[in-house]
Amino acid sequence: MYAYMIVTKPFQTLQLIRIEYKMISSNITSALRTGYPQLLNFGRISGLCKMSPTNIILTIPQTSSITGKAMRVDRPPRPPPFDWKNKNYRIWHTFTDPMDARFDDNSKIVIVEGLPAVGKDKFAKKLAEELEMLYVPQPRFDDIFISPHGFDYRTLNEKLPDDAQYFDEKMFLANPYHRNTCAMQHTYYQMRYDQYVDALAHVFSTGQGVVLQRSPWSDMVFMKAMHSAGYVSKQGFDYYKSSLAASLHQILKPHLIIYLDIPSSMVKQRIQKRALPHELNSEVLTPKYLQEIETNYKNIYLPDISKHAHVLIYHWVEEADMWSIVDDIEELQFDGYDRESSKMADWSFSTLDMRRAARTIYTNRKEQLLDSARVVRYDVPEMLISPEDQSRRQKLLDNLAEEYPSHKYQAGFDPNSDKGILWKD
Repeated sequence: MYAYMIVTKPFQTLQLIRIEYKMISSNITSALRTGYPQLLNFGRISGLCKMSPTNIILTIPQTSSITGKAMRVDRPPRPPPFDWKNKNYRIWHTFTDPMDARFDDNSKIVIVEGLPAVGKDKFAKKLAEELEMLYVPQPRFDDIFISPHGFDYRTLNEKLPDDAQYFDEKMFLANPYHRNTCAMQHTYYQMRYDQYVDALAHVFSTGQGVVLQRSPWSDMVFMKAMHSAGYVSKQGFDYYKSSLAASLHQILKPHLIIYLDIPSSMVKQRIQKRALPHELNSEVLTPKYLQEIETNYKNIYLPDISKHAHVLIYHWVEEADMWSIVDDIEELQFDGYDRESSKMADWSFSTLDMRRAARTIYTNRKEQLLDSARVVRYDVPEMLISPEDQSRRQKLLDNLAEEYPSHKYQAGFDPNSDKGILWKD
């Protein structure tokens, strides 16, 4: 069977896409079926991308779908969530923790995508509320550059050489040709990867779905635009791609992508309206650069991810009614694909034990997963800090620890202020 997506002018760069897919009879009880080996070697390509009501809607047979809040009023409560942030998932939890009882049709990951200033944050928050999912905002450099004790490491930059500075998106918008631009975007990828692993751990440990802004897969949209604009060298771009190749295959792809579509020409108007100083005065956010991001989204990312996840695309010049969007989501099928299909394949496990194995990876082995994104290469100068400059930065950090002893310890492990350290994993 073949399906064709015909899109309207706001999405015309996708033109016409032919997608092959296969269907089998519904079987809700076999929701996750393909097995643990696929955690490290994901499946073949095919799938269906569903368009929004503003475009032509292609419907498919139903088996199990995400449901809105209005459809969930009489459901029994889930078993209490597992405290995955503070506990490892141990072997005895296999027998004592009711993991499978927590899962329902909303135990899924939803990603909200779109150009800068399109309104993703507002939309994602409201969507999460309507679907009774956890909303996770975008990662910020404040999360890693401000210590748990409140010290901002970027205040050290004036004492540091360029390669050792704590470089963030505001510095990029002020000086996109800085040598640390590549490292900054790679760090952004790592933060998204870190956040996404946490989202997986949350779904497996609580049964609650998660709504996020952007994902590790869409991060390439921005790095490619930076490379095309000359902000990142060919070596830096190759480094970034090698990091993706080493890490992306180890995490499960999302169930649903929602793309809020506005023309790149409108982004500048919205940036002016929200009036963030570092954006208003930037030489980066030019029509050409924003058009490159839009093109990468529509010609590369969305067609590729639609082979694995459902995609809804909304013309977002004016906001649509959230109830209508929830209705669209409720029409989507998330189970019932056969083994030959790539659609939802990442979430198909042969047995409950296979699902438990996945949970173990995402709750207990996060650091190993993050290490896979930290590729070691010595042929990319902008990804390296010289030994002398690293020593200079370390000296500043050592002095900081002498002045503020709590900086010697990770958050929650300061023996002078934190309790129960011996019992923490």
